[in-house]
Amino acid sequence: MTIPIGCIAGGLVAMYSGVQINGQPVEFTFALILMNMIPVIIVAILVALGLKFIPEKMINGFQIFAKFLVALITLGLAAAVVKFLLGWELIPGLDPIFMAPGDKPGEVMRAIEVIGSISCVLLGAYPMVLLLTRWFEKPLMSVGKVLNMNNIAAAGMVATLANNIPMFGMMKQMDTRGKVINCAFAVSAAFALGDHLGFAAANMNAMIFPMIVGKLIGGVTAIGVAMMLVPKEDATATKTEAEAQS
Repeated sequence: MTIPIGCIAGGLVAMYSGVQINGQPVEFTFALILMNMIPVIIVAILVALGLKFIPEKMINGFQIFAKFLVALITLGLAAAVVKFLLGWELIPGLDPIFMAPGDKPGEVMRAIEVIGSISCVLLGAYPMVLLLTRWFEKPLMSVGKVLNMNNIAAAGMVATLANNIPMFGMMKQMDTRGKVINCAFAVSAAFALGDHLGFAAANMNAMIFPMIVGKLIGGVTAIGVAMMLVPKEDATATKTEAEAQS
């Protein structure tokens, strides 16, 4: 229910801040804002009423809708990547989500092209993280022992390199020390092999290596600081637990 309020607030700020697009002023009026807000307000009211009177059915409906969206987005992204890499048009008529002929990297790019390049990298990054956690379980265990945290926490650090969202989903299985270290590591190192890599690859290839080095060094130093801040008793308890499991 608060989404319309936020949209109206943003619109009011835009009215009095002199927003310009391509050097041309964009005129906002309160009536225009309200007219564009009508669909949002209607949907917000319907969702609120549904959650009030039929919460279980609404939650089930949201889950079904979410699965449908994931399937649709995955299919569309896979089709776009196949067309971009192999030239096979699996779904005719789709607008390109990657760079179109005539576009110059870092100069002429639509917003969707930046998102598309990031999505293409993430499409391979997630399977890479899965394979790394399966194939390199023992090295991850060794890293966990060195940092005095469990295996899940060590795997979370690998996942963070692609995207930190999977890492946050793994937090419930991490020990306290692992949670602190993962959060510290993610501040600098998150997306180094995922979103930010895709953005750098799409805009300026020369910045890929400096970007990765900078993020990794920031992440490693953050781990060092986090290890000093974690309570010693927690570290001792974690180490004892790891030794018991081995």
